[in-house]
Amino acid sequence: MDVERLRKWLAEPRSELANAVADCVCMHVAALKSRGFTPYGYALLPGEPYDIHSVVAVYNGEADIEVARNDGQYRYYRYCVDEWAHWDHDGFAAANGLLAKSNEQFATLHVKDDANCVMDEFEIAHSKLLFEAVVRGLEIAKSRNAFGGAEPFLVVWISDSSHTIMVESAQRLNSQSVAKQFKAEFG
Repeated sequence: MDVERLRKWLAEPRSELANAVADCVCMHVAALKSRGFTPYGYALLPGEPYDIHSVVAVYNGEADIEVARNDGQYRYYRYCVDEWAHWDHDGFAAANGLLAKSNEQFATLHVKDDANCVMDEFEIAHSKLLFEAVVRGLEIAKSRNAFGGAEPFLVVWISDSSHTIMVESAQRLNSQSVAKQFKAEFG
């Protein structure tokens, strides 16, 4: 394994991936709006840190929240993407193609004993790089006014996890008050 070549490759931002994510989000949200649906929450699920291979969009409308506002579990149901009603596995082909390309490139540069299931420093760096591109893609889509005048709750989510990317993305993509509510529930 050429460690210096791998480190150099891992130092490159994934701008093309971030832009592809942004384009896909813009098209997906436009399609939702054309059907008359405006989500209060929109999340991207790129997969587990050790297996980031496809982006799934998950969204929820106010009417989809399973409990009333005065229920003690309201905040949980509002921000827990695993509880949301709408999951779209399609619409992110361009981003998914770039994820596959990045993963293939990583596999050619990184050699590891298959018996070792603990992520090494290079796998962690690759994972962080891909997560960053997905978060950046949501930031770009937001800056392009993909959500119109609405300010939905945005997050990069990993199901059944407490991975730091969830709180980090919530803080970067939302107002302080929304990020604080999310962190109080999941941080």
